[in-house]
Order: sequence, then C-alpha cells, then structure tokens
Amino acid sequence: MYSQKQIIKILLWIVALQLILFLLYYLYIKFINIPNNSYITPSSHVLTNQVTPKVKKKSLPTSINFTEEIKCELTQKKLLEKLKRVSPKSVKDIVSIDNKFVKPILYTKSVPLASLSIEEKKQKFIDMIVPSILVAKQQLKYEREKVAKLILQKDISDKDKEWLAQKRKKFQALNNYELYDKMESHPTSIIIAQAILESGWGTSRFFQKANNVFGIWSFNSKEKRISATKKRGEKTIYLKKYQNMEASIYDYLLTLSKKDAYKEFREERLKTQDPYRLADYLIKYSEDGKKYTKKLKDMIKSNKLAIYDKYELDL
Repeated sequence: MYSQKQIIKILLWIVALQLILFLLYYLYIKFINIPNNSYITPSSHVLTNQVTPKVKKKSLPTSINFTEEIKCELTQKKLLEKLKRVSPKSVKDIVSIDNKFVKPILYTKSVPLASLSIEEKKQKFIDMIVPSILVAKQQLKYEREKVAKLILQKDISDKDKEWLAQKRKKFQALNNYELYDKMESHPTSIIIAQAILESGWGTSRFFQKANNVFGIWSFNSKEKRISATKKRGEKTIYLKKYQNMEASIYDYLLTLSKKDAYKEFREERLKTQDPYRLADYLIKYSEDGKKYTKKLKDMIKSNKLAIYDKYELDL
C-alpha cells in the first residue's frame, strides 16, 4: 500500500507530465504548424502540380463577407439582364453621361468625332468609353470574388477546378492566391487617361479601324491586326484588331495584370487607389517613360477625370 505522501507525489508527477505535454502541444501549434492568421500555405486549394511558396496573408482573402458576395452576384445578374450592345452610326447614338449612374451600354465600334468641337469631342469620347470600362471592371470584380470564395472552400467541383485553371493560365498566375491579387482593378480615371493618350481622343486610325483603344501591339501573325503607319527602322509594327471596344478594354486590363513589366504597378494598386500615385508605376507602358507618366497625371488633372472614379453602373 502507498502512503499518503507517496500518493500525493504520484499525483503531482501526473499533473507535471500533463503540463509538459500541453506546453509541447502549444509550441508545436505556434512555431511548427503555422496557422492561417500568420501565413497561408497553398495546398489543397491550389489546383496545380507546381510547388508553391508560402504567401503572406496581407493581400489574400482570409474571410469572405458573404453579404458583399451576394451583393456582387446580384449585381452581375442585373448587369447581364440590362446590358445592351449598340452599333452606333453617328454621335447621336452615343448616350450622354450626366450623373454618376452609367447605363450599361457597350458600343461595338467607334464613331467619327473629327467634326465636333474640342469640348464636344472630349465629352463624347468619354461617354463612349466609360460604360465599357465599368462593365469590364464589374466583370473582373465578380470573378475575383469567385476566386476568393473558392480559395476558402475545402472541396470544390471539377467544374470550378477547371475554371480556376483557365483563369490562372490567362492571368499567368502560379497559384490561386496570386490570381486573386492579379485580378485587382485600378481607378477608372487612369483607364480613361490612357485611352485618351493612346487613341488621341478617339481620332487614331487603330482606334477607328481596329477598335484598339490602348495601342496594344500584336506579335502574332495569326491574330487579326493592322500595321502601324510608322515603322521601327525596317521593321513593321502591328497593332491588334478587336471585334469591339469591350474586347480591347478587357485585353488592356489583362495586359496590366499579367506582364512582368507591370509587377510594381500591381503591387502598388493593392495598397492604394490613388490615381496620381499609381500613374508613376506605369513608366514602362510607353517608351517615353517619366514623360508619359507626367502626361498621364496632367491628363487626369486638367480634364477632372478623377470624378469618374466614383461612377458606377446604373443597375
């Protein structure tokens, strides 16, 4: 038989052992099995065979605001119901934008603006381009919300896996987290300003003949394109030819979201939506470098384009 002192001593040893086991478990959770609130390591949610690095949390979705998600889905549904495509014959077919709620009208081609006064030409160009910009941004926002939702799901369907795989390929993303970051959009004012500079307020030949709003080059002889009027030495420069302005705007957004030249721009737009700060990171968009970014900021300021950052689709 054990004495009372021996029993107490045994109990104390048991308690001490339990405390040691608890401490070891705590240390394992804190320092070895890294939790979601510190780092997110793509694993079951990353639908690729590539080995992916640990990605810091700050720019990734760690929770979903389901109210916002439902709102985004309803907005997308309303957009599809109200969206109209118009093939304008003259400037009279371009609906004027007179308040912050913009009708979802996509113009499938440009119209000549040369006969208008300078102020009329400017406004009609903006009236023509802004609806397509807002539609493209809404589509991107909806897809980004979907990516965030699928990242957080434990089990997803084969259909969703294929959808994610196609999006990663299109945006040149290594994993779903990088895809989510790359699908962030930027201020409407910057998009309008670049459209103005690249198309000369809608007067350029590649805008009128090819619906190419942003002067996107073509390096693929198999795609539809037109030659530029100027050559680079002996080399002919080609520009992409788009079916409509909508396609041109989407391709522009995709270009900024996937090309290595705009990596710093993408990183900065995750931190701010200030058009004047972001403009400095588009230095590689043009061979003019800093002169181009200055023109961009001057264009936003002189034409008060920042007001369009608050504009939204009338749904």
